[in-house]
Amino acid sequence: MTHPKSLGIRGAAWFLAAVVLSGCAQEAKKRPDVVVIVVDTLRMDRLPFLGGARDRAPFLAELADRSLVFENAWSPSSWTLPATVSVLTSVHPFQHGVENLEGLELGPDDEPIPVNCIPGEVETLAETLKHAGYRTFGIASNVLVGSAVGFDRGFDRFVMLEDEDADVVNAQVERWREEMRAEEPFFLYVHYFDPHDTFHAREPWFQRFAAEKESGWPDGALEEVPDTYTDLDWILTRLEPGPDWLGERRAADLSADELRRLLAWMRAAYDSEIAFVDTRIRELYTRLELDESIVFFLADHGEEFYEHGDLTHGQNLYAETVRVPLLLHLPGESALRGRVTAHVTTLDVVPTLRGLLQLPPSIQDQGQDLLAPGPVQPVFSFLAGKSGQHALAGDLASVVVGDHRLIALDGGRVELYDLATDPLERDDLSAELPELVAELLQELDRVQASSRAYPRATRLPEPPSETMLEHLRGIGYLGDE
Repeated sequence: MTHPKSLGIRGAAWFLAAVVLSGCAQEAKKRPDVVVIVVDTLRMDRLPFLGGARDRAPFLAELADRSLVFENAWSPSSWTLPATVSVLTSVHPFQHGVENLEGLELGPDDEPIPVNCIPGEVETLAETLKHAGYRTFGIASNVLVGSAVGFDRGFDRFVMLEDEDADVVNAQVERWREEMRAEEPFFLYVHYFDPHDTFHAREPWFQRFAAEKESGWPDGALEEVPDTYTDLDWILTRLEPGPDWLGERRAADLSADELRRLLAWMRAAYDSEIAFVDTRIRELYTRLELDESIVFFLADHGEEFYEHGDLTHGQNLYAETVRVPLLLHLPGESALRGRVTAHVTTLDVVPTLRGLLQLPPSIQDQGQDLLAPGPVQPVFSFLAGKSGQHALAGDLASVVVGDHRLIALDGGRVELYDLATDPLERDDLSAELPELVAELLQELDRVQASSRAYPRATRLPEPPSETMLEHLRGIGYLGDE
């Protein structure tokens, strides 16, 4: 069935809700189960339904074939903490204020200081569904997605793992499986960590990907890698097992060719992590028999491999770090499926679920019901200068209107890109189109002036474990001290 947005509108929500709910009318459950699967640090262009090779994620390719695929989805931010809070609340990062690591980056002997957490006035998705009669389960394999910042609110069962892989995540879900078979519907939030560094060379995929002459990475990115790197040394300690030829050398010891060779190794390892987690998502999907469930699949943010001069994420708002996969699987043979080309945001997850489950709308929601009538709205991303290794000089913001995307940098600088002709964001058009720049800057001013900024909330966390400290150092959220 063709999705209504392929016709330029968001219609047929009433029809879709009727299909979803009528499919459950003969069952004891009044509403379908809801599952939100997040894969950390997953670039959209590595997935087969968004331009990548099918062998990177064959199960997700199959799931996409029977789902709605949003080809142009954007994250609210380029790192986990603000992006994931926004996904689960449908409010912008500057509204909820959970945008820094203060209080999470303490040493074992430091005095605890308060941590920014989700404001009490902001309702989370788990709280919404719990109030609607769902039993709620959440598991996250990222130390930032934990109780310290309020991610556990609304969950009957919540487990935060410290940098564990998808096997450990699935094992925890398996422990809950019988409990999830109760009469009441369940909501399950699963946050996989695997494509995030540490970079593991997962077999049998890594050797095949490393040997490919055409890996499908963006053209020209390897040639644009600078000759020297200052931020690779901490990554070199996070390669498991790492290329044999590297040995104990540091980045400064490598030639430009060797650095490019190392970058190719990391890309192959990254792809192998995607293939690995794809097999575990298939396992989860099969074990829980999710064909009759509502399933949202997305990433919190992407990853950069020097396309714009940086490595990893959280330093900028270019497409490789904030353009993300988003698909929606709906139960029933007649459920909507197909491709959606309009630009959307992961802020849309919560209001879309409200519409599907016939829950009342909320003035809190800054996203939109993806299936409801109405014009396509501007899409925003934000990045505040966070503490840690990759501290920013100032705040960044971006907006997408039509095919154009503006990035507002610190110091009043701006960049403008035409996504239709330049999806890799290489050709800055800001000097050529000053009137459009002014118009898009007004959109950024409007959303920040008109959106409620909630009172900042804090809580005193438990002292971090040594495992958490090592994790935060390794993923670049702490310095070397």
